[in-house]
Amino acid sequence: MRAPGLTDAFPTAGAFATIEAFVRTLSTQASIGIFLSDPQGRTLYLNERLCRIAGLPATPKPGQCWLDALFPDDHDPICAEWSRATTEGRSFSREFRFQRADGSVRWVMAEAFPLRTSGESPTGYVGMVRDVTPRQLALEALQASEERYRNLIQLSPHAILVHSDGTLLFINQAGIRLFGIAAAEDIAGRSLSEFFPEEFLQTLPLPEAPNTPTPAAPVERRCVRPDGTHVDVEMVAAPITFDGQPAVQVIVTDITAQKETAAQLQLAKKMAAVATLAGGIAHEFNNCLTAILGFSDLALPLLVPDSRAHGHVQQVILASKRARDLVTQMLVFGRQGDSAKQPISLDILLKETLRILRGRLPENITLREWIPGAIKPVFADPTQIHQVCVSLLAHSEQAMRTTGGVLEVRLDNIHLSTPVNGHELPLPPGQYVRLAVSDTGDGMSPDFQARMCDPFFTATSSGGGTGMGLSGVQSIVSEHGGTFRATSTVGQGTTIEVYLPAMLHPNSVVVTEAVQDRTSNLTERKEFLAE
Repeated sequence: MRAPGLTDAFPTAGAFATIEAFVRTLSTQASIGIFLSDPQGRTLYLNERLCRIAGLPATPKPGQCWLDALFPDDHDPICAEWSRATTEGRSFSREFRFQRADGSVRWVMAEAFPLRTSGESPTGYVGMVRDVTPRQLALEALQASEERYRNLIQLSPHAILVHSDGTLLFINQAGIRLFGIAAAEDIAGRSLSEFFPEEFLQTLPLPEAPNTPTPAAPVERRCVRPDGTHVDVEMVAAPITFDGQPAVQVIVTDITAQKETAAQLQLAKKMAAVATLAGGIAHEFNNCLTAILGFSDLALPLLVPDSRAHGHVQQVILASKRARDLVTQMLVFGRQGDSAKQPISLDILLKETLRILRGRLPENITLREWIPGAIKPVFADPTQIHQVCVSLLAHSEQAMRTTGGVLEVRLDNIHLSTPVNGHELPLPPGQYVRLAVSDTGDGMSPDFQARMCDPFFTATSSGGGTGMGLSGVQSIVSEHGGTFRATSTVGQGTTIEVYLPAMLHPNSVVVTEAVQDRTSNLTERKEFLAE
C-alpha cells in the first residue's frame, strides 16, 4: 500500500475553504513561529506563536515585520542577509536574537524557504522560527563554567595535569614549575615517558565507581627533576572527559616541606621519649644506690668468706651491674646517630619498658601484660622500636588518665596467610611478631581515626602527651617493613596493633662491628633479667 503524496492528500483546487482551514489550523496550532512574505521579503503574515516569541502584538499592525523585533546589534546584519536571500531567490537560515518590548532577549533559529508553484521564480517565502533560548543559555553557562575551570586550574597552587593513553594532554603553570618542565607548549601530545619515570602516573589508583563523590586514595611518591633534585609529592587521580575524549586528571601536591617538618617533629618526639626514659632510669638508679649502700653497711662487719657478708657483697655487685646497665641503656636510647638495625627480642625490650612504666602509671590504671618468652626476634633499630613502645603506651595511658581503666599489652607470633579478623593487611604472607596495646578509654571518633596519623594533629592537651605520636609510630613501622593498624569503638576503647617481620634465621644476619657494640649492651640487659 503506497502512502499518498502531498498532491493526492490535498483537496481539489476548487475547495479553497478546506485548504484555508488546513493552513490556518496548522499555523495556529504549531509550536514554532511561522511567517509568510512576498517575493521581495515583505511580511504578509505572522502566526501567534511567532508574535509571542518576538514580543509583537497578538494582532500585528498592517505591514509589521518580524525584522522589527530584532536585537539592535543583530538588526543590520540580519536585514542584509535576508535581503540578499530574497534577491537571489534562495533559502535563509540564521541564528539571532529578538528584543521584546519589555526588554527581555530571546535567541531564535530562523529558516525561510522560497515558495514555487510554476516556473523558477518564487511567489513568496514561508519561514519557521524556533525559540532556542534555553539551549543558548545552557551553552553560555557551559562556556562560562569551562572558562572558570581553566582559570582555576591555571591559578591553582597545586600542579594539575591531564593524560590519556600514555600521552600528556595538559599541564598548568604550577606543574611546570614543580616538575621543572621547560614550557607548556612543548607538552601537549607528547609521551609521558619523556617527562616522568615509567608507571609514575599510569599506576595511580582511580575511584572504584565512575562519577563517585568519593575520591581515590592519595598516593605519595618521589620525583626526580631534570636538574637532579628530588621532590616528594602526593597525587590524587580521577577520570574526566577532556576535549571530548576520556582522560585522567591528576592533582599533585608538593609535600617536601611537610616531610621535612615531620622529620623534625619526629626528632622532637624522640627527645621527649628519651626524657621520659631518663626519669624512669633516675628512679631505678636511686633504688640501686639504696641497695648498694644497704648491702655495703651490712658487709662491713661480715667479711668472712662463705659467710652472709659474702652474699651481701654479691648483692652489691649485682646492683652495681644493674646501675651500669641502666646508664648504658640511657646512652643507647639517647644516641642521635643513624639508625642501626640488629636482631632484637621484643619480649626483653617490652618487659624492660613496662617495668619502667609501671612505676609512673596513675593508681586508677591497671596494667596487664601477656608476653610469652618464645617470641621470634626481629631485625630492627632498638632505639626506634623502643620509641614505638613508649608512644603506644603513652597514647593508651592518656586515653584513660581521667577515667581510669585497664591497659593491656600483648606480644605474640603470628603467621599471615589470610585476612586478620576480617581485615586485609598490606603485608605479604609470612611470619610476623604482633604487638597489641589496648585500653578501655573513651575510644576514638571516626574523625579522629581519619586524622590520627596526621603529624600535625594531636588529641592530647598541651604538655600532657609523651612519645612521638601515632604518625611517628606508623613511619617507623613502615621503615621496618611492617604495618600499623588501629581499631576503636567510641565508649569502649582502642586497640593498636603493630606487625613486624620475624627473623626466621637470625644466625644468617651479618652484624657489623658498630652494631655489635650496641648488641652487647642489649645482651647484658638480657643476662640481668634472666638472673
